[in-house]
Amino acid sequence: MKRILLIASVALAFTSCEKFVDVNTNPNTPTVTKANYVFSNALNNAGRTVAGGLHITGGHWTGYYAHSTSFTGGGQEKTYVFTNNDFNFFDGIYDNLADFQYVIDHAQEDGYGYLVGPSMIMQAMLMQKLVDIYGNVPFTEALKGTKFTEPKYDDAPAIYTALVKMLSDGQAKVSSSTFPLSEPSDIFFNGNKTRWMQFANTVKMRLIVRRSNVSGYSATSDLGTITSDGVITTPVFCNPGYLKTAGKLNPYYQNWGFNENDAPTGDFRKMNRVIVEWLKSTNDVFRLQRICSVKGLPDNLSVSNTLSDYIAAPLGGDGSSYLSANVSAMGSMQVVKGQATRPLLVMSDAEASFLQAEAIQRGWLTGSAQAKYEEGVRKSFALCANVQNGAIATSTAAAADAAATAFLKNATNLCDWSAYTDKLKAIWVQKWVALCNVDGGESWAEYRRTSSPTNTTGNCPASPRSVAVSSSAKEPLRFFYPLRESNVNGKNVPAGIDVFNSRIFWDIN
Repeated sequence: MKRILLIASVALAFTSCEKFVDVNTNPNTPTVTKANYVFSNALNNAGRTVAGGLHITGGHWTGYYAHSTSFTGGGQEKTYVFTNNDFNFFDGIYDNLADFQYVIDHAQEDGYGYLVGPSMIMQAMLMQKLVDIYGNVPFTEALKGTKFTEPKYDDAPAIYTALVKMLSDGQAKVSSSTFPLSEPSDIFFNGNKTRWMQFANTVKMRLIVRRSNVSGYSATSDLGTITSDGVITTPVFCNPGYLKTAGKLNPYYQNWGFNENDAPTGDFRKMNRVIVEWLKSTNDVFRLQRICSVKGLPDNLSVSNTLSDYIAAPLGGDGSSYLSANVSAMGSMQVVKGQATRPLLVMSDAEASFLQAEAIQRGWLTGSAQAKYEEGVRKSFALCANVQNGAIATSTAAAADAAATAFLKNATNLCDWSAYTDKLKAIWVQKWVALCNVDGGESWAEYRRTSSPTNTTGNCPASPRSVAVSSSAKEPLRFFYPLRESNVNGKNVPAGIDVFNSRIFWDIN
């Protein structure tokens, strides 16, 4: 039975500094709603954050997508020229955090106390994303209503440390709560406690691995907080019951594919030559056929075994060669014309495997780094084939696994585990491939942390830097704090931020 799409409107106004409830005495126009409705809406918005503007901007800057010739927008991505009026993900994420705070504050009295733990876990995941693109942000004084109308900014490393505790506290709430057999407001996991525990553990692994280069950081204590449930073993999908109606489509389809009438929503779906050429150079035909479309074909289900049928553009490229009719678009793993109601992919299980592989390779966990690396590749192949999300599958699970097996034995650097001595580099590059069309924001963070992909070693894909800038131009390392935040909380906004030189604390290269 299809779930009902959540369209309840929550009459609450949230900002990063204040949370107000407008009290209206008219009983026919209520100003509050039940915590379970707010929770569903908050999960839906969190999914939109993963699949929204941060995904596409991060994807451009890490070699997935390419604004070029026939797309007149995207100048900030192509030229690296932007201001504090651009890329404002700050306000939207804080709005989302405030929604989850409403659930934490009101779920118990509304009879949904078991949603407190999941809300804390989601807050930690969203805060991680905020820190990764802005650095220091309001944390300890944020989401406190009128108590702190100008919240202080906390140091990013301290926030990372606090987020591990927040995740553990959320897990404790989940563990001690009684969940119903089915919870339709939980459009991620339908009230599955184990999956919430695994999701929290996976976000912890992100926090741990991302700090791997930070001097003085020891992963031991944080790793000790990961529960026996382990990390996610299947992809995380958001499934409120999308409809092929304006405003109710799968957000990825709507943002980067087609509208409710299956008309293209823009000319920004072009794939970048970095990812396309890498897939071709490693003879990764299976994923190439699904990550990308055949050039100029908008339905995205047509495939070809001829590699020259897959053509991509460099970021910022100019000329008739890069018109939409001549290049490849996003492929069937995410966007197929007509398939507007798929569940929304929020996190892949391949990422979880690569996180574990890196932790093992660094000596932080026991086990086989090779086994987790190869597991991550296999899961990436399965995800590309749509064998897990209810969409029209382009292959069977067995065929996807067979293709992965062949790929892992192709004796190519950064593919076959035994063929390359730098095992961390192999993990990073395959994680980069696996995050394509999934989470460009996460990939951009990994690019800044690891400098992968890059062509500096001769064994990696070409650099994803824009060709519309000079060779000496620096790539962005972060975003500006938005102008609105400077206007309302200016005394606390960190001064002197240089988006090309002020690194996030874990960005140590």
